[in-house]
Amino acid sequence: MTLNQLVGRAAAVYPDSQVMEYWDTRKQRPRHNRKGGDTLALFIARELADTYDPDADDGTQIAAAVKAMQTATDDLQAVAQALSDLAVERLAA
Repeated sequence: MTLNQLVGRAAAVYPDSQVMEYWDTRKQRPRHNRKGGDTLALFIARELADTYDPDADDGTQIAAAVKAMQTATDDLQAVAQALSDLAVERLAA
């Protein structure tokens, strides 16, 4: 599996395929998007590139990508929970 294929799969399910706005398919690496606006899409492109091992088999590549995205999901969920808790604390005060 190529890195382009992995990023393409992620972009296919991301809103408006914005991940591709931050991806250089020719060089198979993240790129600057002058329009900006979606740093989560940029993060996905960067994480997939950072965790990709061209010498690994497809299963290992996919597992690494899943782990990176799951870790990010867990981190975002923790932040969302902390902010939700803060809102509840403010209402109770």
